Amino acid sequence: MATYSLNKFAQPDILKKIKDENLLQFLSPYTSYLEGRGFKPKVNGSAQIDYDLLCRILMQPTEGIPPDMVDALFFVHEVADDEMYDELLEMAKTGNVTVPADCTPADLAVLLWLKDPELIKKSHAEALMMKPKSFNSFQSEKGKGKKPNFSSSNISHLESLMDVWFEQNKRGKGCKVLSFDMDDENKVYFLVRHGMPFKREGKIEDGETGSVFYRPEFHDVVIYDIESNELQIFNKSGGKKERAMYLSAFGQVFFNDAEYFPNEDKFTLQPLLDDGVNSLSCLDIDGLAEVRLTEVQLLFRGPYNDRTILRSKDIFKSLQSRSRNFPDYGNLVAASFQVKFDGSPKPRTIKIKTPNIASFDRKEDAHVVEQWMKARGFIKLQEAETDEENDEVAVYVSEAAVA
Repeated sequence: MATYSLNKFAQPDILKKIKDENLLQFLSPYTSYLEGRGFKPKVNGSAQIDYDLLCRILMQPTEGIPPDMVDALFFVHEVADDEMYDELLEMAKTGNVTVPADCTPADLAVLLWLKDPELIKKSHAEALMMKPKSFNSFQSEKGKGKKPNFSSSNISHLESLMDVWFEQNKRGKGCKVLSFDMDDENKVYFLVRHGMPFKREGKIEDGETGSVFYRPEFHDVVIYDIESNELQIFNKSGGKKERAMYLSAFGQVFFNDAEYFPNEDKFTLQPLLDDGVNSLSCLDIDGLAEVRLTEVQLLFRGPYNDRTILRSKDIFKSLQSRSRNFPDYGNLVAASFQVKFDGSPKPRTIKIKTPNIASFDRKEDAHVVEQWMKARGFIKLQEAETDEENDEVAVYVSEAAVA
């Protein structure tokens, strides 16, 4: 069941944007529950829908609310806005749904749900996949990237393997994987829906205290980059063991090798120490105009987690103006860069945190910035044999973050 948060949907002005007949058809499977709460979901003659009562019911759900009703309201609420309207129209064309000229976004979302709920669920899944801005990336040393067999049987096999781990780690069974081909990016995206350990929270019901016991729902995103033969993982919990499970399961199912994607370091900031300002050169990278170092973080050994942060509009120019050298004390663990792209008036921030995290303001920046990082040595290189002819290629192994 989806997380219940329908403040936006449970407003008379929103509900009134849905035609009466569509709203009542949408609510008809839940007549028993609604009538038990005092709402009569029918319009006879001049009778009117009691929007205020319906809103109160949605804003104050009881324990008996049907899970399917929660899911239906949740998904429609998520896509029923002006920004999604064009996409909803495209879905209507795909689903052969007739769209009246006076159809509002909320009205159209309901029509699509009535036609085929999977249309809305898929759109919502795609939106969830675009939200994460940083991923942990693991590049394989074992051959060149190629598109694996992402058949429904393999997806089912993947779900079964992951369910074993989720159940053993108190997250329950029943994970669901949705896959999407992104041919323009040469990537395959996976949305993984799964449970988390049970939670108990206090509640107030009719003035009485009580508790709610439930299993939270999480959505993780896994991307297979065919060109770089790399698995990129965003797991909301941030758990290392969970990421290791994804590496093993995806490797086993799609490459018949649980160790296909190694769990190793990817990034280093050593070029800042070795090459100084020259490590920021980007003249050889199409699409980049300038890179400036704006922040570094130095970690000191000891029990107190002592750190020094140096921040500036341009660290190298600032140091030069004061005849000072780049700091060579402590352990350089993080850096932020301002990157100016060709044709873009404002620079965007790129962050590297060793050994395995990089963050980008925009997902589309990742490809060109990683070219720069590889060229300047911020991504570690290893030699690997790629095929029977023993062709050697540089592969970039480990845990990274792209958005």
